[in-house]
Amino acid sequence: MYAGKTFFQIAGQLMIAFLFLGTGVSNAIWKEKQHIDRMVAYDIPFPRLVLWIGFAMQFVGGVMVAFDWKTHIGAAMLIAFVILASAIFHRYWEVEDPLRRHFHVSFLFSNVAIIGALLLLM
Repeated sequence: MYAGKTFFQIAGQLMIAFLFLGTGVSNAIWKEKQHIDRMVAYDIPFPRLVLWIGFAMQFVGGVMVAFDWKTHIGAAMLIAFVILASAIFHRYWEVEDPLRRHFHVSFLFSNVAIIGALLLLM
């Protein structure tokens, strides 16, 4: 586990895993209904199922990255999760309020950086 990696590489990898595991726990426990309601409003089919598949991708990928076990597969799973979650939840072009639109664009830029970090793990 973590063979041949520097302290900073290990720390970065654990921070990436913590991002997904921490937000996954938070969303699953406190924000499930909020996310489902938004998905229904966006006409996502089977919103509860899609949401829990997303949570599963988030948790499994996060654990794989955290434990440095088949990290390339875990990172790929997390990349797919970020792309899909961004497509579902950050539709800035549908947001009328300029400040909220700006936030969604900022989230998309942040997600591009997160995908970049995951690519470095691969």
